[in-house]
Amino acid sequence: MKQLIVILITVSIMLTGCEKKLEPVKVGELSEYKDPAFGFKIKYPVEWKSLGEAGRAKFAKSQEVLNKFIDPRTGEEGAEVSVEVIPYKGETYIDIVQAGKEELKQTWQNIQVLPEEKIFVAGKEASKIGYGIPVTSKKQISGFEIYFPGDTAVYKITCLGYGDHYAANSEVFNAMMNSFEPPVIVKQTPDKWAPSPVMQTYTSNFFTMLYPENLEFVPVKKGANDDLAMEMRADRLDCTIHIDVFGAKNLTVEKVWAQNKGRYNIKNSGQTQIDGQNAFWADYSPRKDIGSRVYFTVKNDKVIRITINYFAPQKENYFPTFENMVKSIKLK
Repeated sequence: MKQLIVILITVSIMLTGCEKKLEPVKVGELSEYKDPAFGFKIKYPVEWKSLGEAGRAKFAKSQEVLNKFIDPRTGEEGAEVSVEVIPYKGETYIDIVQAGKEELKQTWQNIQVLPEEKIFVAGKEASKIGYGIPVTSKKQISGFEIYFPGDTAVYKITCLGYGDHYAANSEVFNAMMNSFEPPVIVKQTPDKWAPSPVMQTYTSNFFTMLYPENLEFVPVKKGANDDLAMEMRADRLDCTIHIDVFGAKNLTVEKVWAQNKGRYNIKNSGQTQIDGQNAFWADYSPRKDIGSRVYFTVKNDKVIRITINYFAPQKENYFPTFENMVKSIKLK
């Protein structure tokens, strides 16, 4: 019996001491992400998912992996890469980097921050800040943040790995960083309107939406049954985005669309999603040289109706901007 116990203890020690380290993850096929609001691009492994939002892109194998970095007691071990856009808003590049360092120290207890390094990303000098965060007696979250100075904003690229996943994904981190492309800023000519590359956030009780800062808010009268009505326009009075919110009366979006589509002289129509909710859209023309598109979606028994109007001969100047605004919407 004693001999058996000794054998079992010996085997247990051998198994404990022989925990297999993770093999390095090879870089395979990559998918490309283009941010709908800010236009930057980055590639990520096809087996990963894009789980963020416009201006705050996140990539990992699953939401469970992201959860592990938020609360180490939950989720699944893995690696994460994110890209956050930080507009200057009167601050300098150095101010933003310093604020990032302070935020790290305030967010994590016992964090070990490494000295700042200068590296090159997309052919431009950037700042790299590495760190380690102990989460158990044997494991830590390891990572680094890269601050890339753009024309109108700083792009913060964060790479994280839980435990051995940090070292194992080193090649993936490098491939993603090397694939990063900042947006190309197109300068506006006097005879051609262009959206500002600086984005602001519109916030209401029903949704948030990103918009170029050179759009103008237009006062609109709210209908008797509306919970919200708002409108923004570009440089022309006929180039606008109008959003109103009203009660769905327990109807699905399919039934809401069926009730409303007869009001439009529809040229084209289809289905899409707005922040994961089913939506219907239709193109129509209210008058000569004016193109329009309307969207209908439903969330929490509220109909969100979005109407885009644009000067048809210059559609390429206006429509993509308004369409990207719709894509950036987060429903509440």
